[in-house]
Amino acid sequence: MTWQLDGRPLRRILVTRLRYLGDIAMATVVLAVLRRGDPEVHLGFLGEADHMPLLLGQPDLDRLHALAIRRRGADAAARGRQIAGDRELVTGGTWATLADLRRARYDLAVDLLFNPRSAWLLRLAGIPARIGGAPRGYRRRLYTHLAEPPHPQDRADLYHRAGGGLGEHLSRLAPLARADGTPFLDWFAATYRPGELAPAIARPALESTLCSDLTRLGAVPDGYVLLAPGATWPTKRWPQERWRELAAALQAIGWRVVVLSPPHGDAAPADLATVIARGRGGVLPPLPLRAALAVAAAAAVVITVDGGLMHAAVAMRVPTVALFGPTDPRLWFPYETLGPFRVLATRPVCHPCHLQVCPEFVCLPELGVKQVLAAVAELGSKPFG
Repeated sequence: MTWQLDGRPLRRILVTRLRYLGDIAMATVVLAVLRRGDPEVHLGFLGEADHMPLLLGQPDLDRLHALAIRRRGADAAARGRQIAGDRELVTGGTWATLADLRRARYDLAVDLLFNPRSAWLLRLAGIPARIGGAPRGYRRRLYTHLAEPPHPQDRADLYHRAGGGLGEHLSRLAPLARADGTPFLDWFAATYRPGELAPAIARPALESTLCSDLTRLGAVPDGYVLLAPGATWPTKRWPQERWRELAAALQAIGWRVVVLSPPHGDAAPADLATVIARGRGGVLPPLPLRAALAVAAAAAVVITVDGGLMHAAVAMRVPTVALFGPTDPRLWFPYETLGPFRVLATRPVCHPCHLQVCPEFVCLPELGVKQVLAAVAELGSKPFG
């Protein structure tokens, strides 16, 4: 028992990030660091059921709590399809999840989202120590400890070893200490080297039906480039004509091309089928999350926009080219020094703006296909012919 909070040893720790696939992938560094600091600590994770297939088979986890909630909105049905077929995942509603958390008897909960739902869940679950961010209003009183990310100038050692969002996630552990009294951030700086820590999730295997579908498209066994154009923000969408041009160019140099349709049912990827030659790939329909991860894991290269699948591909160590628009790669793609990963962003004078809708949308439209092809070549990936 080497982790302590206010001098009390911690035997059982719950980490929670209820939603957003990319953030949950980033949160795996928190699990890895806690496990390295104490191989005997019991680690649980709480998240919404839509995203929890991402963590099935996670070696640093002892317990997975999947919260089933009812969502409203245009994409509610698509979100439900994401978990269909994941029989390994046991889900529960709010009351069942609260009962499950109470039975688990965690000493500490680390909340990486600290929205009202997660704040109340941890409080009602009776977990005695609860670390959150610094939300406004009443939520501050639902946590026993608050941990704000330090400014990079104040803890350059943290962000040098875990850049951007990775460092922000890890900074929530700042109230912890070692058994000898060493503060967490000091221990982390002394323990990890730059480039040593990266998100990590287990690679799902292709099930037989999906493997047959890819074989029928001519994508396996030789291999393929996976294009994942889906994005929830309009400003994260690379223009459709660029995807068409890229699919044609990849085939011209010998690649097979598979397109993954997003779960929200965007019809645009279907248009790419018209530029993919028979037997050289094709377009897959929206898939459950676990199946989509398996398709990404089996790819030679993943080319995608800023989103959850991008983080998941990196966490599975798949060579990844990420196309960025209004968001800041320094925060959301701190991966280029960690493996075969490349980020492409035009960075106009207004960048980063983090706008979901922009009347002068220029950042992604100005990104050319030649730049993407050059990034694929930089990764050292060669077509299978």
